[in-house]
Amino acid sequence: MNCILYARVSTEKQADLSIPAQLEAMRAYAHQKHWLVAEEFIEPGASAKTAERPALQRLLARVRHSKPKTDVVLVHKIDRLARNVYDHATIKALLKQHAVQLASVVENVDDTVPGQLVENIMASIAQFYSANLAEEVKKGMRQKVMNGGWPHLPPRGYVSVKNSDGRGAHVEVHPRLGPLVTRAFDSYATGNHSLRALAERLATEGLTANSGRPLPQSQMQRMFTNPFYVGRVIWKGLDIPGKHPPLVSGAVFERVQHIITQRHRRVGVKGTVPGFPLRGAAICADCRGRMTAEQHEKWGYYRCSRQSYKREKCSARFCNANRAHADLQRVCQHVQISRPVAEAIRQSAGQLIATRAATRDDRLMVLNDELASLSGVELKLTDAFTRGELDSAAYRARSIQLRSRRLELEGLVNRPPVPEAELNARITRTLDLATSVWDLYSGLDDHRRNELVRAVFRTIVLGPEGIIGWSLNPPFDGLQESTASDVQTMAGTVLDAVEAA
Repeated sequence: MNCILYARVSTEKQADLSIPAQLEAMRAYAHQKHWLVAEEFIEPGASAKTAERPALQRLLARVRHSKPKTDVVLVHKIDRLARNVYDHATIKALLKQHAVQLASVVENVDDTVPGQLVENIMASIAQFYSANLAEEVKKGMRQKVMNGGWPHLPPRGYVSVKNSDGRGAHVEVHPRLGPLVTRAFDSYATGNHSLRALAERLATEGLTANSGRPLPQSQMQRMFTNPFYVGRVIWKGLDIPGKHPPLVSGAVFERVQHIITQRHRRVGVKGTVPGFPLRGAAICADCRGRMTAEQHEKWGYYRCSRQSYKREKCSARFCNANRAHADLQRVCQHVQISRPVAEAIRQSAGQLIATRAATRDDRLMVLNDELASLSGVELKLTDAFTRGELDSAAYRARSIQLRSRRLELEGLVNRPPVPEAELNARITRTLDLATSVWDLYSGLDDHRRNELVRAVFRTIVLGPEGIIGWSLNPPFDGLQESTASDVQTMAGTVLDAVEAA
């Protein structure tokens, strides 16, 4: 009888020990049965949770098509072939269809009723063992995360190091790549580098993709948006302060998120159409899609970009460009504040800057105390979630709030002090803009006009009749209604905005 052997282990590390032992036992068993070993199929480092294994598929193909005919498929144990009842039954049905016997060195399986019972029991046990092992692994990974660890390969800039007791591993900063990742965040936070240019520069310093080439923009973006670098472990709905050392301060991380959001948000279709500064900046009143523009021989108009590729999503009519630009002039003139109010805000902000400089140490102490207490709140929240006292939605919502507050506090604590003269200069520039939005707009080219619109307006809503709604970015949203009675409040708003910029 012709016999083919199948040996498998789950991990590469087991291959040198287990596969030779399996093969030796199967050869001896085949010799005892006077079976001729026609071929051996070896599957190192392959899980039996799925039947999509290269060596197994070659074995099944031989059963179907090869000559001379195969009479017996021999394994060391039933669980080497499959670890779930469905795959075992499917493979067994194929073998039976081609009159091929399945044999095991360890289990007594044959075509008798007791043999089939033993085979089915062993297949069920293999499935239970696999499922139970997976569940225990998940429990172990979850517990590691709960303790502030990381259960996977750490991101670029970190390295996994075995614990001194030989049990498990912990995450440490990679001595060479860690400082490069920190420098990458600091460089991008300045706003002076594109992702592509920064990746090429970092490649010359040694921070590359696995291929040795500069990191692709997608990988750069994933790195810059990964909270792991500020000491957070986010895994399977959990958000835990990690035990690993952060590579980036909260202030730098938030600055990088702001830059990425501004640069890589969707702004409509590609290309440029001269004379349409609201293109990509305004949104459609009907579906909130970005507005694009078209120029004909005698007239131009704005229309929703979704009409180009999703006509069923938006049925809004066009907006005449001249009407939209006339409305923009009206809105810009409306949001301007008077120069007397601006001067009053400037003077109040100057006094506030001096006061904050004098009390900076006291404010830092209060912020650090709140930051320290926040860790206890996060741990209590996680404990309540694991005990089942909170559902996942409530836990996630509260975690987001705490993480946002932590990042805000870390940004305030780690923000380097800005000289008083520089803060006063920023206040002056902001107020000058707030008093002359339309005057500045009128003298700019299309590109600069678009940048100005984005700087001042959070949203501009265009309908067929023109601009039907708009909102402002801070601090302009508060300045619009400023009067002499709330100058001090507005001064604090403007100062907070320019400090965070």
